[in-house]
Amino acid sequence: MHDSTLTARNVYLTEMLRQAGLDAEARDVAERIQRVLTDELHHRMKNMLAMVAAIVRQTMRTAGSLEDAEAAISVRLVAMAKAHDLLLKADWKSTGLHTVLESAVEQHDTAAGRIAVSGSDIQIASSAILPLTLALNELCTNAVKYGALSNDAGRVDVTCRTDDKAVTILWVESGGPPVHAPERKSLGSTLIESALPRQLGGTGQLAFAPTGISFTLILPLDRLQPETA
Repeated sequence: MHDSTLTARNVYLTEMLRQAGLDAEARDVAERIQRVLTDELHHRMKNMLAMVAAIVRQTMRTAGSLEDAEAAISVRLVAMAKAHDLLLKADWKSTGLHTVLESAVEQHDTAAGRIAVSGSDIQIASSAILPLTLALNELCTNAVKYGALSNDAGRVDVTCRTDDKAVTILWVESGGPPVHAPERKSLGSTLIESALPRQLGGTGQLAFAPTGISFTLILPLDRLQPETA
């Protein structure tokens, strides 16, 4: 066998071995990425199912009837589904604060312009989408039943303010029927004042002025901002 033929075969075998090594390395990387994605999906699904279970359990405890419980659970699950849609559109990374707030109030703003979102608009991490959506859903549901959206004249202003430490989201209702503070705290109030703000390291405060309900949500900026690559 000629030296040139041996050389050619050696080059061919060397290239084949190199390619096999690259293919093996690529498969290893792909498998590691898949494991990370699977673990992340598993973690998120466990959290979401735990939240669904908590919502169902607490709603059943506080509802006046099975019909009331069914309606309340349905509205909350629809809100969770909308938050999940946003997560998918944002590729599980980040999205605009206004986008989250406007999506959360969309199903309740049957008369265009009755709920206005204004002020600072920043990119927020995907982890903030679900808590914010659920909080706004609770506020909207209450406004439709008892507050500014229960008549034809009321409106809601949602204003976002940002400084170097925190984001403040202010919900203010006006033009609705006279407001009276409830005799006991509902599940919705507990969610928006305690449970949901706590998930983001913040605080929430409801106020029942005669002219309309207001809600102040203060969240630390470093918990809202998306992680940098």
